[in-house]
Amino acid sequence: MASVRGRSDAREQVSRGALFGNAVIEPCRVAWGEGGRHVVRKLVTFAAMTGLGDVDAFREAIIGASLELGQALGEDGVTMRAIATKLGTSATTLYTCFESKAAIMRELRMRGLLMLARALEDGLALPSPRESLHAVARCYIAFARDNPWLYSLLFIEDTPLAEAILPPQHPQLISIVDDLRGRLIERYTAVVGRPPGDANRFFAKWWSAAHGVSALLITRRIRNEHPVLPIDDIDAFLDEYIRATTDGLLG
Repeated sequence: MASVRGRSDAREQVSRGALFGNAVIEPCRVAWGEGGRHVVRKLVTFAAMTGLGDVDAFREAIIGASLELGQALGEDGVTMRAIATKLGTSATTLYTCFESKAAIMRELRMRGLLMLARALEDGLALPSPRESLHAVARCYIAFARDNPWLYSLLFIEDTPLAEAILPPQHPQLISIVDDLRGRLIERYTAVVGRPPGDANRFFAKWWSAAHGVSALLITRRIRNEHPVLPIDDIDAFLDEYIRATTDGLLG
């Protein structure tokens, strides 16, 4: 488990807002009404960047352009030439900030992880521990549905995230994961009255449930027009699924 300081650092990174160049994702907005429905905001693009020097601003612009290209065209569309064209510059100038496309993709992955963490904040803020666990799962799944390419880049590609980034980025990855795991365990403990016997097993079970249905949704294995197994009300299905899997973890 991360130290209190490590978890605090991760939370500070998330609370500052995870910028993608001139784009920022809003946290999950959980509206508690009949059926426990939720709404999640997609990426919101702003026209201007403030508080950045020229080099930093150009670096952020590269990241923002890369995200937009990836969302529209997939990773094959994220080329140095395409990024430069989108920014109205030459491909050569991109190398003043990033040594290669691979370096840009690594940065996209880390920004994406921060954005996912930020998208879970509203669920984590709910006062009821049980409903907070339900809401965090809803926010996680909604992030994947609203950002399918970015989510796939993080968790569905053949290369695991921990292997796709460089060793200097590992402490940040570990800090973010430890912070989320610790906060989920706090809520589990508040409901059950004791911590789980194995923190890693608990978190792996939670993530397996949230990631599994997210992957099936964004790859269209679960959809209302599926030719073999149509699901007529995806939101209702997800409500049932989240409550069943979360309550199953709680015992």
